[in-house]
Amino acid sequence: MLSLLSAATAADEGSCSTHLLTRPAHEMPPATWQLGSAAAPSPASGPLSQAQVDAYFEDGFLFIPSFFSGDALQRVEADVSAQIDDLAHRLLRGGEISSLYEGLGWTERLLAMTLEFPDAPIVLIKRGVLPPSLAALFANATVLDMATQLGIAGPKGELAVNAAWNLRAKLPKHEETLVPWHQDNSYWEPRIWDEQILTVWVSLVDATRANGCMQFVRGGHRSGKTAPHTVGTTSRTWYTELAEADMAAHLGGVDESRIVTVEAPAGSLILFAGTMPHRSLNSISDRIRWSSDFRLHRPHARRPAASGRELDWFYGLKDSLLLRDGSEGSYMPDWEAWSHLDRTAVQDASSGLDAASLAETFDPVVIGPWMDLWNVTEHVDGGSNKHVDR
Repeated sequence: MLSLLSAATAADEGSCSTHLLTRPAHEMPPATWQLGSAAAPSPASGPLSQAQVDAYFEDGFLFIPSFFSGDALQRVEADVSAQIDDLAHRLLRGGEISSLYEGLGWTERLLAMTLEFPDAPIVLIKRGVLPPSLAALFANATVLDMATQLGIAGPKGELAVNAAWNLRAKLPKHEETLVPWHQDNSYWEPRIWDEQILTVWVSLVDATRANGCMQFVRGGHRSGKTAPHTVGTTSRTWYTELAEADMAAHLGGVDESRIVTVEAPAGSLILFAGTMPHRSLNSISDRIRWSSDFRLHRPHARRPAASGRELDWFYGLKDSLLLRDGSEGSYMPDWEAWSHLDRTAVQDASSGLDAASLAETFDPVVIGPWMDLWNVTEHVDGGSNKHVDR
């Protein structure tokens, strides 16, 4: 369901913090795709109604409840449960936990492990190997048709999935799984800020206010701008943050009437643009809220990557995977090779770190190239941030 909720955050105007690293401003033209749904194909060419297409362009996001079936979700649960089981055995062998907690389901087991080893959820979600069940969601033909209908694909219908996908375990009152206000563009190279990159967020269990569902600023994408962000200001994490003062200055502000809380039944989709401000709420549940998100875009960027590779849409670390090549032939993407290239390990290795050693020692620190784009600050309340420190 959709409803309105107060916009109060820890990043209220007037919060101040000390800059640890100051980055130069980025001067990029605003996106223009959002100026009207007339740029999109007619609704007859895809699964979305005209009202849904118009809502996406007007609001900046589109909620599609209960899209994926129970069977698809059960396959994801089985794959994620196997990953949790593998981590439990590794942590037990390493002396980090005293039990495998085998009698608990996937919304409880990792939470129990966290009581003994608080970094267990971060160690799990850092692993960037894509399970087959999630790959099947990412490649869903109807979702790709929706993206095409919204104007995401290239001129011949070409579509790619970005290297930046996530499996998310939302824990109660857990800072490192509480995502602050931000625009997804804040994680991308500035050269692609005016590209239309579609985020597809999937609720793998029921997402409610209690377990930390998503919030959006309706119409916050309309300026086409990517506002200044920071890292470390109100969250001792690796996340980018968008202060309400910067939202007001660059994106038209935020007030209670524009904030939309989306409670999403399991299997629901939320489609939104890289310029759309959004966040997740704090969880007060006694269960984990599981979700996944991935991104679709055309393969040809207006401004080429420094690497010269057409599908390099993530800092040269891992290329996007072409899902549709625009032909009528029998093109099949190579999911096997792409799924097993661990983006997080590549990120760590690019920073001169021994990725294999970090994985073996259950390293919970996340760093990435987006941290080089924005001012890095001390937390407003002081204290250290292990992600920023590294």
